[in-house]
Amino acid sequence: MSAFWLVYFVAWYAAWFSASVLGAFGNQISLWYPPAGLRFFVLLTFGWRAFPPVLLTEATLSVLLWVTAPSPFSPSQSSLGPCLEGALAPVVVYLLAALLLRAWNAGRPHNNFADPAHAGRFLGLALLGSLLAAGVGVARMLHAGSVTSGELPEAWLHWLIGDFIGITTVTPLLLVHLGPRLRDWLQWGRWRQSLPWVHCGRWWLWSACFVGLLLALVILFELPSWLGLSLASHPFLTLFMLLPLAWIAIAGGLTVVTLAIFLLDAGLAMLAIWSGQRDTALYYQFVMIAVALMGLLLGGVTEARDWARTRFRDLSRIVDDLLWDTNADGLITRLSGKLAWELAPSTGLWWRTGIRAIPVQYRSVLRAALRARRPFREVLLSIWDHAGEVRWLRVNGLPYQDELGRFAGYRGAATDVTTQHVAEQVLADYADQLRWEVAAQTAELQRINRDLAFNEQRYRAMLAAAPVGMAEVDAEGRCQYVNFPWCILTGQAATAVLGHSWLECVHPDQRAAVERRWRTASTLRAGDGEFQSLADRWLGMHWSTLYDHDGVIVGAIVILNDITDRRLREQENWELAHFDALTQLPNRNLFWDRLEQALRLAGRSRQTVAVLELDLDGFKAVNDSLGHAAGDELLRQVGRRLQATLRESDTAARLGGDEFAVVLTTIAQPQDATNVAQKIIDRIDRPFVLPQGPARVSASIGVALYPDHASTAGDLAHRADLAMYAAKQAGKNGWRLWDDGDAEHDAAAA
Repeated sequence: MSAFWLVYFVAWYAAWFSASVLGAFGNQISLWYPPAGLRFFVLLTFGWRAFPPVLLTEATLSVLLWVTAPSPFSPSQSSLGPCLEGALAPVVVYLLAALLLRAWNAGRPHNNFADPAHAGRFLGLALLGSLLAAGVGVARMLHAGSVTSGELPEAWLHWLIGDFIGITTVTPLLLVHLGPRLRDWLQWGRWRQSLPWVHCGRWWLWSACFVGLLLALVILFELPSWLGLSLASHPFLTLFMLLPLAWIAIAGGLTVVTLAIFLLDAGLAMLAIWSGQRDTALYYQFVMIAVALMGLLLGGVTEARDWARTRFRDLSRIVDDLLWDTNADGLITRLSGKLAWELAPSTGLWWRTGIRAIPVQYRSVLRAALRARRPFREVLLSIWDHAGEVRWLRVNGLPYQDELGRFAGYRGAATDVTTQHVAEQVLADYADQLRWEVAAQTAELQRINRDLAFNEQRYRAMLAAAPVGMAEVDAEGRCQYVNFPWCILTGQAATAVLGHSWLECVHPDQRAAVERRWRTASTLRAGDGEFQSLADRWLGMHWSTLYDHDGVIVGAIVILNDITDRRLREQENWELAHFDALTQLPNRNLFWDRLEQALRLAGRSRQTVAVLELDLDGFKAVNDSLGHAAGDELLRQVGRRLQATLRESDTAARLGGDEFAVVLTTIAQPQDATNVAQKIIDRIDRPFVLPQGPARVSASIGVALYPDHASTAGDLAHRADLAMYAAKQAGKNGWRLWDDGDAEHDAAAA
């Protein structure tokens, strides 16, 4: 580590010396200041740990300058104290800026200029640090008498721009080329990676480009003199260097453009000082800023583009699915993915050409989506592969638009589900076959029982070998025999079942209902149903009644099969259709269902129902400042606060976005509804603690009552919505009870 700080000391002194040579404003302020960029890079990379070495480096240099000669950036001091103070102030300023940027970039690399947010934060803090450092520096110069009060603004502007150029030129160069390798060196204790220039296969080409870039800069710089133009036109002609810089940024990305920025700004500074054009130094500084900002931002955009393009290309190569694109006429334009190589379809054909069959239940869904140009999901179809075999695909598609916003075609993905589809068909056939076999066996048992010719040993063996739970019960429902699958499905041992009613395996909450069905259907020849066993399995039951020769019921054969997975899927589908995935509150569908139910009950019992429409104020600002993850967490907390405010009989639902609705059943008077609205407003107005930081929003609530304001669910919700907008127009963070004035205002606005 000491070797690094020794290198830093030497590099900082060399950068300081070059800045002192390229000075302006009486050679007291540098035309550009690379030490600021080197300092900001070290503080940004190491944080607090870099403060003592950086301060020691600059304090040592200040002492040497105080002993030998005055610094070109500060007047001579009569004592050592002001010199050390001048070294401490900029280090503290840039340390604070670096720590703030490190906090913003927590967990992310500091050289991610492909992210516009990161580039904006970097440039903003670089400007802030330069502004403060320049203010401290010129204040010291004014105090020492190096500048007059009339020269103070110009000196401050030169100093600010010089530091800002140094940071935007040197710091990105070091972050991109040296930063990753420095972190790797700190982690492993040795330098494992050489600079990227060594591994660049086209280094000779970029070297020639840089030489040509510098030659072009010299030509543009000297062209006004050759043409006999005024000195005032010199800086503006050098702006033409932005054109080759833009090409370098687009072709080479951040790795190459940071080197080009450094060479251009360094060359421009040396040419401006060498030609003695100190009077136009400020203009050249603006040109240097334009070079640094355009190169850095355009290089970041190019880096993001190349990264996204490379990521898509790599994913499309390794993904097992089929990625496809069609144009507006339905012709296939692009195919990629592993499945594309296996199926070997052709582009330029109509999408329907290679399809073998589309099941009826998916055909209408696909036709309606294509006609309306809407997305479609989970469409099943079959095609022929290159070997002539049938392959089943599950296809998702999404429409996309061209640059004019017109429909341009579909793009999507297809997954090979041949194995799954074949397995499902086999299972379906097996289930049908199993039901047929069970029915055949039951019929055979009944026939043998009627004929008194059934072999008891063979009968028991068949029951034991059945792949479903089977039991023989007497006329009272007591188990006489159960097979092993029955014990597994019900969670009861055979010794605990025999002699007891088979209904004891039913969950206590459902036992009464199953028993009623069993007793009601006991006179029928067969019956079926579903229930939950003591083993927490959902079972489908089927029974066939046994008769003697006289037609008297002597018992039954009860068959159980496991339907737990199907019930779980049905429950999950119901919850997805009726509850909001983010807040776990009822969604719009369930809200309307419960509102209609509440109105029917209130109509019969002559009671009052209130509907509250709620919209969050300031939610977009939370999304914009803290991100969508913070917005999602805020919506979840709002949902919990709503549920904590309401009774169990009331309903809180999320309608979408930051809109919520509440149904209050059986309220005694309108004031009860407005009291609840005020409680909700007070709860939501409290600060929210989010992982991304604190946030505050408020709520605007509209209240409508049944039957005072409307007699139908749609009208009641609409009038509550109008009242909510009236509350927003009245200043937000409040409630409004619907009245005729809201309707008139809404009609006037329409």
